[in-house]
Amino acid sequence: MKHTAYIAILWLIGFLFLNSCTQRHNPYTLLVQADSLMEEYPDSALHILQNIEPQQLNAQADQAYYALLLTQARDKNYIVQTNDSLIRIAVQYYNSIGDASMQAEAHYYWGCIWRDKGHHLKAIEKYHEAQVLGKKGKYTELSALLYSNIAYLYYIKDLNFEADSVYQLAEQLALQQKDTISLVFTLSQRGTINLEKGENFYSEAERQMQQALLIAEHFPDSTIRTPVYESLSKLYSRMGKAEKALQYAKLNYFSKEDTLHCYRAFLVLGDAYFKNKQYDSAKIYLQKVFAADRYYVTKADASMRLAEIAEMRGETAVAAEMQKKQSAYTDSTQQNSEMREILQNIISQDRESGENFREQYVLYYAIIVFLLSSVVATIVITYYIRRKQKRLFEKEQLRQSQQTEVDLPISKKEEPIEEEYESSAVYIKLKMIARTLVKAETSENLDEEEWRQLIIITNAKWDGIITYLNTSYRLSTEEIQICCLYLAGIPVKHIGHFVMRYARSTIQLKAKEIMQKMEAPQGRLLKDALFSLSQELKSNQ
Repeated sequence: MKHTAYIAILWLIGFLFLNSCTQRHNPYTLLVQADSLMEEYPDSALHILQNIEPQQLNAQADQAYYALLLTQARDKNYIVQTNDSLIRIAVQYYNSIGDASMQAEAHYYWGCIWRDKGHHLKAIEKYHEAQVLGKKGKYTELSALLYSNIAYLYYIKDLNFEADSVYQLAEQLALQQKDTISLVFTLSQRGTINLEKGENFYSEAERQMQQALLIAEHFPDSTIRTPVYESLSKLYSRMGKAEKALQYAKLNYFSKEDTLHCYRAFLVLGDAYFKNKQYDSAKIYLQKVFAADRYYVTKADASMRLAEIAEMRGETAVAAEMQKKQSAYTDSTQQNSEMREILQNIISQDRESGENFREQYVLYYAIIVFLLSSVVATIVITYYIRRKQKRLFEKEQLRQSQQTEVDLPISKKEEPIEEEYESSAVYIKLKMIARTLVKAETSENLDEEEWRQLIIITNAKWDGIITYLNTSYRLSTEEIQICCLYLAGIPVKHIGHFVMRYARSTIQLKAKEIMQKMEAPQGRLLKDALFSLSQELKSNQ
């Protein structure tokens, strides 16, 4: 995974260079670059594509390639697309040259746009065409995505048994093809189906969702984690674990790039606030749902919750209005029998190949395990040797360096003096705010210059620890601030007041992410890891 990350970083550095001289560079190179990043870094791929001017693409083949990639990148970043004019360019071109594999991919994403439009029968038609073309072009990698989407259409039509059966096949295909993004989505959806089966299936639902989250956390792109956050919030809400439901609802909301039109996230967050009896906050987010043009089921659920809040407060007129809206927004049931027949026809056409896959799956799995086990030891040993060499090199650099070259304004002193730290104005203010928070809320906080001073004196007192953290692990400004607060002895429950007004659970998650970057042993506290690192830095000076 680290090796992949290094490659991605090199790609991005290359992109910045290429972007600076786009006028004299062939844009086709950028298309290839975006394509190479699409699976693991779809947000980076989208960024590259958005910086390409379509008028630069003179060749029809380049225009079709661009149209397909941009539609694909938007879909992988969970951007709703309702205009198919772009993907039609790709469909028409690949149909004209008879490239079955590219035709299959173009028809698949055409189906995804019909799915986003809410025209599910039309989406199925395009998925079916993609399936036929994929077989013709021997494009087997598309199967997991097709099955996932077909299963999803089963699911939204309340055909959960059929949906889970197809998701199981999609999961097997994702494992075989090492398609981790499809695997995350599939596991999350299977967990959601088990959630809806009732209390007896909650433990299995939690296992599947947490497995999906564990896989998704290895991707830097937060959009891959958002569906899992949403599912976990719903699960813990049903399980009566209101605080955990709110924790994941917030993670779902704050991981959205567009926080103005994320109507499902509004509903999930509003519902979580409702379960925590924070009714004013619940109303704020539930009312945001009604700005949507569609999402009738989501609006119906929001209306139901708002009606409950109004009833508890004795607002009978408001409750009646919300109940009326709930009835109006309730999605009319479509012909499930027609949907079932069409979907089943698609699956039955692939029944024989599916049976062959299931017969060979155990053998394939055994071969993969054998091959992996034969190289894992070498990879692990090599990794730890390189890691040790890297740490030694970084320590040597740190000793030789008298001034950091990172973005944060940090200076390092040879002999840090404790009195300078604890008698400083910013430290005194920090402690004063913390003491106030013990008794009551306050709006007092550190300003930008005070944060800068706190970072400088923290770095000086703890033997250049901020310099080391920034040089070695490239922590964000927010993560550096959290480390400073831990070192200052601020209680965890108050740290969120200083950093983005985060809840305690969010700070704990952030601390866990910092520990992962530091490659600290599991179960260790961030505060302990920071003090230990400080001692290590001091002994090396």
